[in-house]
Amino acid sequence: MAEIVGSAVASEAVSRVISSSFLSGDRTESVEDRAERLEMAVLKIRSAVAVSEDLHVRHLPLLQWKAKLKRVAEEGDDLLHALHKKQTLERSRATTSGTSISQHLIRAAKSFAPFLRRSEDEPSDGTLRRFERLADGADGFLRLAGSGHGHPEKPVRSPSPMTRSLLAGDSVEFSVQRNSGGGDLVMVWPWTDRPDGEGESGSQAGLVVSREDESAWAEGFWMCVVFRLSEASDVPAIAASCLELLPPQFGAARVAIRRLLVLAETLGQSGGGGGSDLPRTISKWLRRLVQNNHSRWLQHRGAGTGVSSLLPHHPVLRIYTLCYASPSAGGSSSPVTDGGGRLPLELLCHASPCLSPEKYSSRFDLAEHDAIGKMLPEVTDGFYGDATQALSADYKRQIWCPQSSMYFSAAPAVSRPLTVS
Repeated sequence: MAEIVGSAVASEAVSRVISSSFLSGDRTESVEDRAERLEMAVLKIRSAVAVSEDLHVRHLPLLQWKAKLKRVAEEGDDLLHALHKKQTLERSRATTSGTSISQHLIRAAKSFAPFLRRSEDEPSDGTLRRFERLADGADGFLRLAGSGHGHPEKPVRSPSPMTRSLLAGDSVEFSVQRNSGGGDLVMVWPWTDRPDGEGESGSQAGLVVSREDESAWAEGFWMCVVFRLSEASDVPAIAASCLELLPPQFGAARVAIRRLLVLAETLGQSGGGGGSDLPRTISKWLRRLVQNNHSRWLQHRGAGTGVSSLLPHHPVLRIYTLCYASPSAGGSSSPVTDGGGRLPLELLCHASPCLSPEKYSSRFDLAEHDAIGKMLPEVTDGFYGDATQALSADYKRQIWCPQSSMYFSAAPAVSRPLTVS
């Protein structure tokens, strides 16, 4: 009798252990579920930071809190990128190796071993709880930032000298000749004949910043911005906001453009020398080029559709940026010409609500805006072409971001660009 009772007790214990193993396997959170939890936490943090941009946060603790949230959001983006990459690899392996039954057996075996170490790419429970805790705390940050402590009344500012000139119908032109040939150019001008009119009031203005170097043409760049003009227009702030939209590959050009804008604004306010006005022929040619190109793009937007702004705080209608990345020394994998010289990499960005989403979405690679920098070749300090980048002479990458109406391309520059002068 004792043997029967002992056997029954042992059988029941084994049954409970096995059932608990199955239950714990069922309760094990999948990689997809963990990725979704992390993504929601990062979205909450980014939303709090985005809303706070509309508030004039001035207190140091709130600014430090905001900076902390930004760093955490970037950390979460890196984790999500690693998770998505891992999921893509696992899906590709599942389709190429093994049957569905073998994959099911592997997953079942893993459910019996809850003590197996988690992959390094997969966030731990502690990491997930940390992100979710910080996401919940972001609500408190917004309450403090919007409670009046971080949102003081903004002083009424008079238009800047550059804006006053534009409103009066005058252009602001600035150029500096370079010792190696060519020169730097900054030009801002208004035009009152609105090509996107449809009964709207107001005027538009164009901004061009460029550099031409005859001996080192790959160090040149070109940036054109079309924006709506009003008394509240802050041209340097508009240009800076446009530069922030560019991926890291445009970093060297971004620094040079900022310096030229600061120099032009300083000379404009002081009325001092150091620069010269553009020749009238070049000035007229630039105006005609930008305005005609903008009008052509507007004609393709479709009947009855208005033109919205690309940036929430500045009425930007179009951004066009072109720059180059020089081949790095010793970059044997860079594209080569027939003569053996390595070609510069031409980088282009075009953003406008007038671009046709249907046309671009069907022809080019689609990407989220934050992922564009990872899809283009790496560029460091204006140089590219290390041993890890195998680019051929016919390489070309074209990327379309529907969310921000931005088109990017990267390809070897096979010929010198046209010059303004």
